[in-house]
Amino acid sequence: MPENVTSRPKDVAARINLKPGIYSGASVAALFLLAPYLRQFLIFAYVLGPLAGVWYEIRRRRISLDFNQGALIGFYSAFYGSIAALAFHEIVVRVVVDKLWRPEKLYLLPPLLAGKGLNSDTPIGWYILMLELTVMAILAAILGVPSGLLAVKLFRPRRGVGKGAG
Repeated sequence: MPENVTSRPKDVAARINLKPGIYSGASVAALFLLAPYLRQFLIFAYVLGPLAGVWYEIRRRRISLDFNQGALIGFYSAFYGSIAALAFHEIVVRVVVDKLWRPEKLYLLPPLLAGKGLNSDTPIGWYILMLELTVMAILAAILGVPSGLLAVKLFRPRRGVGKGAG
């Protein structure tokens, strides 16, 4: 049997663009992390974000996913969602504290939005930011990957349901 015939399904599966599912899951995770009362329960963001991302890929885009792709969507959607929530929170706090909505301070807003929002003024602040990012990655791996795997199992199209039973 030729070698390319057996490796073809993996090649086709590897070429599937998972970005829409990752972005939709990250959006759900970020919304849960930014919601005032749901923010206290991190598990919602790290579980429901990956579930939403895999659901989007399987149901909306009608793509069949394997468990590796579900794990990728689970990790990346939880991690990107938490980073987006952190960045949004930092920028909003900086805008409110520095009162950047006033016309005389409006010139300070573009550098903040261009990427200077997460810069820390002290070395301790930098270490705290790196610790936060490390904890986010660990939580995304511990909670997001199993959620992505579970979502693939839950949302996978069932074979033989509704056929021949009547």
